[in-house]
Amino acid sequence: MMNATTSTPTQSTASIDYTALGNRIGTVIYSIIYSLGFTGNVFALLTFSSHRMRQISSSIFLLILSISDSIALIASLWFFLADAFSIQLQNYSALACRFRTFFGYVFMDLSSWCIAGLAIDRFLRTEIPLRAKLLCTPRNALIAILIFFFLLCGINGHYFSAGIGQERGGNRTTAHCLENRDEYPNYYFFYKVIWPKIDMIVFCFLPGCIMIFCNIRIVCILRRQRHHFESLRSGSVSTKITNIQQTLHGSISLRKSPSHRKAFERQMSLMMSSCVLVFLCTTVPVTVYLIFLEQINRDQQNPVPDTPLYVFIFRMLRALMYIHFGCNFYLYCLTSRIFRGEFIRVITCRRIILNKSHDLATSFAVNRSIDASNL
Repeated sequence: MMNATTSTPTQSTASIDYTALGNRIGTVIYSIIYSLGFTGNVFALLTFSSHRMRQISSSIFLLILSISDSIALIASLWFFLADAFSIQLQNYSALACRFRTFFGYVFMDLSSWCIAGLAIDRFLRTEIPLRAKLLCTPRNALIAILIFFFLLCGINGHYFSAGIGQERGGNRTTAHCLENRDEYPNYYFFYKVIWPKIDMIVFCFLPGCIMIFCNIRIVCILRRQRHHFESLRSGSVSTKITNIQQTLHGSISLRKSPSHRKAFERQMSLMMSSCVLVFLCTTVPVTVYLIFLEQINRDQQNPVPDTPLYVFIFRMLRALMYIHFGCNFYLYCLTSRIFRGEFIRVITCRRIILNKSHDLATSFAVNRSIDASNL
């Protein structure tokens, strides 16, 4: 196709080689994602694997998130090699393709549910701050992640079905990782019609709804606490207020002025809204597009998804989705004062000095400073 479109200038200007264009754009996008994504995920691993951070349930979610994002990016190398070097790995082994697809989907889904778990953890710390000390523990966070992982393995287990892929042998000189429509029509119907909807619900719809609900409740609680505190100040009433615990931005004293508290509330609302928007903008388009394509394909006789333009759009939306797995460190770590401070201590080796100059009470004091976040 490339030779045909470049042989004559008039033909090349009249039509676009979407395959070559997709290869060039995909190579650039994936290169940027890998350079920033793997760097950020390595920094996240170094930050949240420290002993002090492992004492916080939020850090457990972020630690597993960085691991899931890294594995998802490694799985996407399958597409990068095809775009940049025209290496089609699925032509070598269908079993390897099944493994890559299975683990790629599992850890992409796990990444979404780690973010949802982080939102739930933050919600519990604001809704029930006293009971959250018993619920929001690293052990419970790890148990929740293991439950997510095994459930996602069961949901995505169909990728090991014989309905996907065929090895080399017989009359076949290359393997493939496509659907075996003629041999397994029932599975083909499930994979093309039912599975995209399930995948959208598991990958982005349910986690997105959880994130939106939890963040809205957090903003409402913060605003209610601020109004309550301002009314107490105006009435000159001295009382002890139960503080909101363990927000991701550290502690703000009750003695702060109302304008300071309002600015913090606005900053936190903006941060949470931006995280939700990035998640939805990077994960929803490709899943909705697959459902849209299949619906059109069922209504028409010609296979629309095989046309170069529609394949090009899908490849661009898929690359957009992988941006999500390369930016979580910058969204959830660098925007948090406590986690940003820990990251700076790790990369400057100040953590070693702290461990030598402080006793065991140091980690307890740090955990208390994070656990007792005041507004």
